[in-house]
Amino acid sequence: MANVELIKVEERLGGELLFNVRVTATAGKMELPIAIKDQGSVASNETMVLQSALGFAKELDGSIRRRLGVEQQGL
Repeated sequence: MANVELIKVEERLGGELLFNVRVTATAGKMELPIAIKDQGSVASNETMVLQSALGFAKELDGSIRRRLGVEQQGL
C-alpha cells in the first residue's frame, strides 16, 4: 500500500495554499503540487488537498487505461 504525505509549501496571495502530495509506493515515488483556497482550518485544508489528489488520480487512471487500451474495471 502506498504512503501519502502532505507537505504545506507556501501561502500565496488571495488565500491560496500550495501543498505537495508525496506518494511512496512499491513502484516508486511521486510528488504532486496542488494549490487550493484556504478552507479555514488545517483539517479542512488537508481534506481538500486529498480530495483534489484523489480526483487527479482517478482522471490519471482513466487516461492511462485508455492509452493502454485497457477497459476500466470497477470505476
